[in-house]
Amino acid sequence: MIAANAKWDKDFKLDGIIDKFLEHILDEKPVTARQCIQLLPMIAEGKPNLKEKIVSALLKADPKKYKETILIFKDIEKSLELIGKI
Repeated sequence: MIAANAKWDKDFKLDGIIDKFLEHILDEKPVTARQCIQLLPMIAEGKPNLKEKIVSALLKADPKKYKETILIFKDIEKSLELIGKI
């Protein structure tokens, strides 16, 4: 819901929690990590002022701790590609 409502966040509430949200890029549960990563382009589109912070977090992520490493790397790659088009 956070990502879907990002474009309507005129009070900058998401800006105040974005660091906490980005921690889920490497959540202990790989499903949560993947969902977070896949939603980041939607947030970047709705909140362009957060784009640089999102890209930085994705570039720093090292998902080698997961069995699903390849899938998570692909999710990161795809999200970076989509964010780059914004």
